[in-house]
Amino acid sequence: MKKPLKALASIAALALLASGLSACGSASNSAGNKTETINLGVEPWLGYAPWYIAKEKGFFDKYGLKVNITSFDTDADFNAALASDKINVGCVASHTALQLQENGIDSKIVLLLDASETADAIISKTAGSIKDLKGQQVAYEEGTTSDLLLNYALDQNGMSIDDIKKVPMDADAAGAAVIAGKVPVAVTYEPYITEAQTKDTDLKTIYTGSEKEGLISDVFVAKTKFIDANADAMTKLAKAWGDSIDYYNDNTNDAQEIIAKNIGSKKADLETAFAGVKYFDLQDNEKELTGDYVKSTLPAINKAAITAQIVKGDIDATELVDATYVKEALK
Repeated sequence: MKKPLKALASIAALALLASGLSACGSASNSAGNKTETINLGVEPWLGYAPWYIAKEKGFFDKYGLKVNITSFDTDADFNAALASDKINVGCVASHTALQLQENGIDSKIVLLLDASETADAIISKTAGSIKDLKGQQVAYEEGTTSDLLLNYALDQNGMSIDDIKKVPMDADAAGAAVIAGKVPVAVTYEPYITEAQTKDTDLKTIYTGSEKEGLISDVFVAKTKFIDANADAMTKLAKAWGDSIDYYNDNTNDAQEIIAKNIGSKKADLETAFAGVKYFDLQDNEKELTGDYVKSTLPAINKAAITAQIVKGDIDATELVDATYVKEALK
């Protein structure tokens, strides 16, 4: 979610991927029951990390799944692994799911994982509203959630990216730049929002992802051919996710410790990020994947992504989202 979008890796780059990954298969456990083996790709972002809860708390085992979780450092490596079937399922930002489809990776969104409510924001000492950004320098990371949020905010206020002065830089640098007074406005995300506002209490939040729930969100995708061949496993994965979010809600402290450990952070350093993110359980998923997310949110993401030049054209949300396995998991 928090990585710059990059083009799909070349054929040569695919050869550099970890060689230990294999496609989904099956084996027998000690009891003689069939165990599905699945390779699942993530990046080190807390929105994806409930899958580690499923692993540590035995929810994969509960449903007869053997899941190998592989963490990638960049979108490019993740995309290349998915394209080459090194992994068949994984976690991406909603706008990355659109990009995958546009780049010819036939896949479906089968789960809505999380949404940023206040963990992505536009901050400033001088501007009090989006309309105040007209003619102002705005620091943000192009091709990322910051780009998406900025373009959406401008559009909702009858403006466009041409109404501001773009200052492209990484999200951490954007936070530092607004503190130093090098730019009056920055678009960034946690933990950089809290870091900036702690160092300069005059920095105010003027817009967040909560303005359109799900605009900045993450989803679980699977290759269509994998789904067709492994429908039962997809339902089991949905059940494991549901159990993980239930565990998170009932045992938040322990769940956050598991998440922090597995993404290489300390729980204390992620407090504001956890507070600014909403996880979606199975009931939420059934509602969203058959309702607002498909009808309103994903089209809004698509529009903002086109404006930000992340994707080139419209993607049919109803064709990209498959709520079948959420529904099956809830039966």
